[in-house]
Amino acid sequence: LAAVSGACVNCHSMHNSQAGVSMKLDSTPTAGGSSTCSDCHADARSVLLRRDCIGCHAQSPSTGTSNVISGVPQVAHNAATDLAGGNFRYVFTNDTYGHNVHGFGTSIGTDGNLANTPPGYDANFDPAAAGYDTTSGQIMCAGRNGCHGNRDEEGQIAAISGAHHADDSALQFGSGFSETGQGATVGTSYRYLYKVHGAEDADWEATTSATDHNEYRGASFNSSRSSQTWSDISTMSQLCAECHGNFHSGSGLTSSGPWIRHPTDAVLPNAAPYSSYTSYSLLAPVARQSLSDGATAASGTVTPGSDVVFCLSCHRAHGSPYADMLRWDYSTCRNATANSSCGCFVCHSDKD
Repeated sequence: LAAVSGACVNCHSMHNSQAGVSMKLDSTPTAGGSSTCSDCHADARSVLLRRDCIGCHAQSPSTGTSNVISGVPQVAHNAATDLAGGNFRYVFTNDTYGHNVHGFGTSIGTDGNLANTPPGYDANFDPAAAGYDTTSGQIMCAGRNGCHGNRDEEGQIAAISGAHHADDSALQFGSGFSETGQGATVGTSYRYLYKVHGAEDADWEATTSATDHNEYRGASFNSSRSSQTWSDISTMSQLCAECHGNFHSGSGLTSSGPWIRHPTDAVLPNAAPYSSYTSYSLLAPVARQSLSDGATAASGTVTPGSDVVFCLSCHRAHGSPYADMLRWDYSTCRNATANSSCGCFVCHSDKD
């Protein structure tokens, strides 16, 4: 299970001192170049924590050669292989390579192209009580301006409080896996993404194969949708829509007019050329409209006419070595030129 185990002192300190020495772990970075962590992480010690999110999950972003340290997935590292969400380290050198998450010292600042406004933001798709702070709020790991935790809570730690100790067996492959047991709380939500359903790969895709990967919940697009509430959310794309709602509206998605953007939450057509995508590709994953209770492993097959093209079919959630957080280098995709590293051709096989 992903729930934390071990000695409490590994994460918590009762009095913030032992033998007269601060219990704050030195690997916790100073937040965003500010003078103190409390400038932007006011609740980082609110549950007696010795580290904040980045202190645990980005222990050595520039030099670390492991993508998992002591059982903790690293979202910023210098290892050869990235985990499923990608790697924030790419954003250290290029704003377009990922989300500019606050807290990495001076390595990641406000996005030079987009400032603090998520592209396509539409408050009607944001169910959080206060909504995203588009005026001055940089994106965070969790909380009101984050992706993880309950965004009705402004602070990061408050937003994920208790989640690391929750029984998350409903999210893990095995006899206990059950979609009906997911999403009610942060701790029972896929990767602590509140309300989202899915099946979590045990090593965060440190190792992968056609049958060794995450499984994502998907849904067919509702072209009339112009808003969403917490009760509407169960898929990864619906989570993305909280900040990028205009990319999930019905505008521009018609069968008769020109396509002005790529469809999201669209069922992979059971017709040529898409029907040839039948073996699961890690280059362009699909989401499932239903997840089987008790599933012991990920499926290696794709079912056109049922499986769904969704946000992470093309993008990494944290960051990638390519522009726009894509899973592949879009600039190298050429029509009528064989390119096994271009994800476009996984679905559009007739263009390869």
